[in-house]
Amino acid sequence: MSRIQTNVAANSAYRNLAVTSAALERQITKLSSGYRINRSGDDAAGMAIANKLRAESRSLQQASRNAAQGISMLQIADGAVNTVSGILDRMKELASAANSASIGTQLDKLDSEFQQLISEIGRIAATTKYQGSALVNGTLGNTVDAASTYSGQVTLTGAEAGTYTFASAGGVATLSFGAGATLRTQAVSMPAGAGTYNFDTFGITVTNSAGYGVNDVDTQTIVVTGTAVEFMVSSSGSYASDDLVTLNQVNLTTSNLGLTGLSLLSSDNAQSALSAIDSAIDKVNQAIGTIGAAQSRMEFAAANVATITQNVIAAESTIRDADMALESASFTKYQILQQAGTAMLAQANVSAQSVLDLLR
Repeated sequence: MSRIQTNVAANSAYRNLAVTSAALERQITKLSSGYRINRSGDDAAGMAIANKLRAESRSLQQASRNAAQGISMLQIADGAVNTVSGILDRMKELASAANSASIGTQLDKLDSEFQQLISEIGRIAATTKYQGSALVNGTLGNTVDAASTYSGQVTLTGAEAGTYTFASAGGVATLSFGAGATLRTQAVSMPAGAGTYNFDTFGITVTNSAGYGVNDVDTQTIVVTGTAVEFMVSSSGSYASDDLVTLNQVNLTTSNLGLTGLSLLSSDNAQSALSAIDSAIDKVNQAIGTIGAAQSRMEFAAANVATITQNVIAAESTIRDADMALESASFTKYQILQQAGTAMLAQANVSAQSVLDLLR
């Protein structure tokens, strides 16, 4: 051919070189990032699947952390329950000694230690906490019922379940719980205007942003509900059921264990105390079973979710990650093709110059 206006060979070499250069650029991106899919155009379907797997793996990893935190929390609760169990053993020992006629005038000494141990059980129940939440006083997981008049203005700091009555009159706010012999009440001052009223005896704080007049009279109801706390330890899609492990509440307060009003100052009192302690031991053993069962289940759940997470991450890797050996081979191929294409483009450009021989 002796045409010079259009260099077909050069155009063909240039087109092939452009394709090779684009392919080489993609290989460099894959090798430098470690991903086979770096943009939707690389593999749209693969990217969609890989993104879903990545979201699932991240949710599973958080579920694994939830399980680990739950196990840590249960270990704290388990320590408290076992300590209370040991205290009850000592209390039963003291009560058995007080039930003996040979003790005589030493009953007050036995009772002194006995009362201190009751107080210690109460202290353990009140102060055993995890991230601010009490674990063994029957308040874990409790919430304010949305139907309560004050549902949006109440903060719980360890309130037991039940119905509370909030009343205000004459600059005084009163919170009551229970009825009859079990009625408990706490009153705090209520200055005129908006305010926050801390009823620490009950673990409830009430906030009134609208404010009160000094002579205003108001009675409201606060309903606290909740019997269990839930941990998300998987991410299968059954977020409200199968992905949750439930821990029933544990209540080691002296009132719930039936230890209030006991003494060892007489043989009859000691006998009553022994019966109460036996009941308390049964309740503590039940709490040990509750915590132990949840702890065992959560440990198995954590092991299972770890296996699932590993396999989901492996599945995503199969789709998204680059096979470095394969991509390196492709990179070498396109690198050689680019060099060859550049050389052939140069040859095609030179070949047109042979037409000059016809003009000499």
